[in-house]
Amino acid sequence: MRTLLSIQYAGQSSNDHLNVYNEKPPNRYGETAKMDCPYTPLDLTLPTPAPLYLRHEAVEAHTGYALHRHPWGQLNRINLGLLEITLDQETLVAPADFLVWVPAEVPHAAYISQALAYSSAYVSPEWAARLPAKPCLLSQTPLVRALFDDFYQRQVQALSSPLDQQQAELLLGRLCLTPKQGCYLPHSEHRQLAPILRALQAQPGDNQPLSAWAAQVHTSERTLARLFQRELGMNFGQWRQRLRLLTAQSLLKQGVSIADMAWQLGYGNPSAFIAMFRQHTGLSPERYRQQSLDT
Repeated sequence: MRTLLSIQYAGQSSNDHLNVYNEKPPNRYGETAKMDCPYTPLDLTLPTPAPLYLRHEAVEAHTGYALHRHPWGQLNRINLGLLEITLDQETLVAPADFLVWVPAEVPHAAYISQALAYSSAYVSPEWAARLPAKPCLLSQTPLVRALFDDFYQRQVQALSSPLDQQQAELLLGRLCLTPKQGCYLPHSEHRQLAPILRALQAQPGDNQPLSAWAAQVHTSERTLARLFQRELGMNFGQWRQRLRLLTAQSLLKQGVSIADMAWQLGYGNPSAFIAMFRQHTGLSPERYRQQSLDT
């Protein structure tokens, strides 16, 4: 049974709250939730974003936010791990390398699996109109990350100085140009793909080739390769590598050694794992671990 909790933020009245549950929801890694349950638009009594209003909080592991919506467009940011935003027809799954953009009045729920630092930035309608019309992932370029990090370190909420205004406008201007994409690790309920995806999520280090998986689901390697591209928008190797990268980020936070992590994720030696991690994040695993602890 899911436990509902209430949390309050500075500036809210006693009746303004988000429903938060402390148990994992049923939808993980892109599985679609049915969003036909009733919800109430949230009135958080926030100041009008000009052009941003930011909130920062430390989130405990296995925290979820029940179905809700905001009067402003919202940028969601985490410092490590994985964020899941469940919408009407899909779930956006994002590692810390991405922001999750949710336009104003779009109903959504959220789930965070591990303890981390979370920031949300509400965006003025003028700037929101320049961002995508639909929820999506936005890449955090080094400049975007640095601008957000500065706001977080100073715990800026309302923009109280001309320099903060300029910083916010620069951040939003860069986000208007940054690459966008759908779910980082998409899911499919296709009868031949779903069992493979679930098995790999349970054992990311499984090194079976695509031909072996095809035999298990009674199809040809060529047909299975086409299914990955059609249903997930990427090939088998790309999907498995993304899963391993997300798993590695979680294991780093847990203090697992690099050698043990490489073995768990199916790499023959730590050097191969380190090379993969550096290619996708720009950092060594140990540097990423230290950076996440410092944030």
